[in-house]
Amino acid sequence: MATYALRTLVCGPLGNDIYLLSAGNRALVVDVPLESAAVIEDLLVKNGLTLETIVLTHSHFDHMAEAGPLADLTGALVMAHALDSERIRKPASPMMFPDLEVPPAAVSRELQDGDKVTLGEAVLTVLHTPGHTPGSICLYDEQEGVLISGDTLFAGSFGRYDLSGGDPVALRASLLRLAQLPPNTRVLPGHGPATTIARERWLANPPL
Repeated sequence: MATYALRTLVCGPLGNDIYLLSAGNRALVVDVPLESAAVIEDLLVKNGLTLETIVLTHSHFDHMAEAGPLADLTGALVMAHALDSERIRKPASPMMFPDLEVPPAAVSRELQDGDKVTLGEAVLTVLHTPGHTPGSICLYDEQEGVLISGDTLFAGSFGRYDLSGGDPVALRASLLRLAQLPPNTRVLPGHGPATTIARERWLANPPL
């Protein structure tokens, strides 16, 4: 039996996937893009949930643009990898939306590879998977066989490495690491549909 309920939301102009995990009345959310804070808050209220934790998979604006406001609204702690934390605390205007002012988010806990993020009895292990950004992470629930992969791995593809902080060599190494996970691991990406490690056969030899 699963130790938490998992809800998927899609918000923002870039179709970001948001994952809301809840156990009892406690909740954790992964990524808070544009146009999402009000949607998440409404879901919390309707289900009697208290948001305790916001985990950001990386520092790109489309994954963290409303993390600060949501944290202010709920009192949730914001967590991100140490290598991306400063860009979350002091975000730059995105190239895609140069007039957009992205509010900062106060990262309370800087994550490292192997750290554990908990929600009730659930344990999510932080996998540092750089390449899309220096501090990109995935969250792996070994017990449930679930990987929340951010923009490292998509169904049939992987994150861009031609943006600031991107590194194709690091990204290839990260993808090869994910290829070692059990084949039936369910992959929940930052954009697009879910997949499994088994379906992504190309992971054994990433095309980059």
